[in-house]
Amino acid sequence: MRNPHKLVIIGAALIVCVFVFLYTFKMEKVESRRIEIRDNWFTPNSLPVVADTLHFVSTKSNTTSGGDRDAFIQHLSERYGPVTFVSIHPQSTVLTPEEQNRSVTCLRNAVKDRNVNGSRFWGREEHIRTTHHTYLRNKDAVMIEIGGNRGDDATEFVKLYNPRYIILEPLEEYFKLLKEKFKNNSRVTVVNVGLGIKNEVAMVNIEGFKADATSKFSGTNGKTPLYITNATKFLMNLGVGLFDVDLLTTNCEGCEYEVLETILSTNLINYIKNFQFATHSTLRGLEDPLGRYCKIQELLRRTHKPTYQYRLIWESWRRNDLL
Repeated sequence: MRNPHKLVIIGAALIVCVFVFLYTFKMEKVESRRIEIRDNWFTPNSLPVVADTLHFVSTKSNTTSGGDRDAFIQHLSERYGPVTFVSIHPQSTVLTPEEQNRSVTCLRNAVKDRNVNGSRFWGREEHIRTTHHTYLRNKDAVMIEIGGNRGDDATEFVKLYNPRYIILEPLEEYFKLLKEKFKNNSRVTVVNVGLGIKNEVAMVNIEGFKADATSKFSGTNGKTPLYITNATKFLMNLGVGLFDVDLLTTNCEGCEYEVLETILSTNLINYIKNFQFATHSTLRGLEDPLGRYCKIQELLRRTHKPTYQYRLIWESWRRNDLL
């Protein structure tokens, strides 16, 4: 007579094996969907496909609401089986006493740091903003540039690494120029929008050499529209949180502060592997740039560390787990 205990053990083992197989199969489907969401932004000759996250974004709070969140989970479960939901949620931006003390020291040294680093960076070491990012050689690397202008940096990034590249340019004239410049590169997507704290159309004057100083903070009422959308909502609609961004680089004549502050107010910052930004802290019309810069430094320190830094000029930060 067969041992009943042995049969029970064998049966249990078979059930576990089947469960593991099914779970692995479902997780592979989830990963395939994440890759699909990412890759949809680089489909030649078609408009970008917005990620499923669009269906649960609350336009008022830019966070998930209960009913929409449940519907989204059900939607994914029906299509791909049970999934672990990636939760995008607000997080505190209140500085601890230690962070506040460092911020005060930063502010005390800010003007001196800006003067010293400006003379070091411009004309001597400024190309570090493109040559520094060798990790973009990975064929699946995803990069987002906020403020493409006429595509000088983008041309260098494509030449050096040719990543999956999303360029945001809010001026229609330069959006069209970028579309034409990269029309034969299916890995580059150009979007006619800038990022900030809210959805708006700012009327500006074209300033600087080939519009490179055009800003909504210049304090002039112009005739050219600058299209801006909320940074958190855009990234969530893109699908960030289902995949990581290898590099988010911002050079947008003052919008860097709104972009950083908006992203740092949520855990979306955890899905940005590298964050590079200019500061434009002398821009007229920009409210308290030095104080905001010093607070941003402390909030970034919670998740990232600088890999190069010319304080108040240009710098790049990498997520702690990648160091």
